[in-house]
Amino acid sequence: MSNQLSIKKGIISTFMPVILTERHISDATKVAERLHKEFVPIMQLPAVKGFRASELAIRLAIGRMTCQRIVKFSSDLPPTSELLTEIPGVSGLREFLIALRHEGTPEAVLCDADSAVDNFAHFLTSIGLSQTALATALSLHFEATDPKHRLARRKKLFEATSSVLGQSMGTTISILAFKFNPGTDTNFEQIATRGYTDISVSHSAMPIRLPINAAFSDYRKVEGSEAAREPQELIKEFCSTPLPSIDTRMIKEKNLAHIIDPENIPNGELFDCFALQCAKWNVTPLGKHKALWLYIDYPSRSCTFDVYLQKNLADANRISADCHLWGTSLLAPPEDLWMTKFTGQLTFTELGQGISKSDSSHYKSHKELTLNMFKKKNWNPAEFVGFRCEIEMPIWRSGICINVVQRT
Repeated sequence: MSNQLSIKKGIISTFMPVILTERHISDATKVAERLHKEFVPIMQLPAVKGFRASELAIRLAIGRMTCQRIVKFSSDLPPTSELLTEIPGVSGLREFLIALRHEGTPEAVLCDADSAVDNFAHFLTSIGLSQTALATALSLHFEATDPKHRLARRKKLFEATSSVLGQSMGTTISILAFKFNPGTDTNFEQIATRGYTDISVSHSAMPIRLPINAAFSDYRKVEGSEAAREPQELIKEFCSTPLPSIDTRMIKEKNLAHIIDPENIPNGELFDCFALQCAKWNVTPLGKHKALWLYIDYPSRSCTFDVYLQKNLADANRISADCHLWGTSLLAPPEDLWMTKFTGQLTFTELGQGISKSDSSHYKSHKELTLNMFKKKNWNPAEFVGFRCEIEMPIWRSGICINVVQRT
């Protein structure tokens, strides 16, 4: 049985990529820095300095590949973990030092380099990888953490989901504004603009809903009698003409939603559609941790989520944002959001007081759309502080969460 287990373990380790942690990367960088520190003086020795790799190979009677790699220590660039994949392996480094001894280099000159090579060998043993396997693991790590690589992968996901669903959005947009009225029957008033630019659908695609944003208080969803939402109202001056067919219907939370059926839109022709909704909330009890969510219901090239809080509300809370996989309540309770969190794709910005900084490169009329929302309620934008989340190629079925946490 033990032999079978060891065989299975060997098969798994052969085919499954090794995931390096940030601690591994930090340790690898320290190993590389020590090697670089000890080998730079050695590269200045008379037996080495000024010789090409082919000449060194003949002079020291060692492999030409080892000599080609050893010159990496001559670089003036600060060493990183990737240096460990560019230099000779442990055996090659030891062979190089032995050859220098044969050339008459004193032991005292080489002992620190020997110790650095031993440290390199110990590091590889501690993570259970060969130098070649380390190179593969490092490549996977930096591909996963490099923003350019992440964006490229999200673009492929967008293209795939758009193709499967037969629908896509240029930009998913949500703009919310809140007034805080403590001690009244409705402790919050809200206006919300929600919609999409450059909607593209095929006639075989499912209808598109202009959904509402979700809200949580101490990880409990605000719904039912706590959230008295008025019916959505199309913002026709920001919608394309001719308008697609709009079906207004009741959904489970007893609020009206608009369903877009693009039957009278030529197949694949782009159009915009926005709706506005007002609500009065009576959130009881009002927890310390409040969260506002925008769900990415449809594949989108970009997403902009703006929240404007009345200044007294903004001053009383710490505002932050993150992005998560949503619809995973069976896997992770809402208070354990770390289990579903995506990293590195979201840009969070404080827009400051008013809407002077509300322009967006993703939608040229974003500022006008924001101003229109405030005008509908005769609210003065200067009394509000804005916060923005933006993502390029957001992951389909992810959710952007703006956290509003009471200051202690």
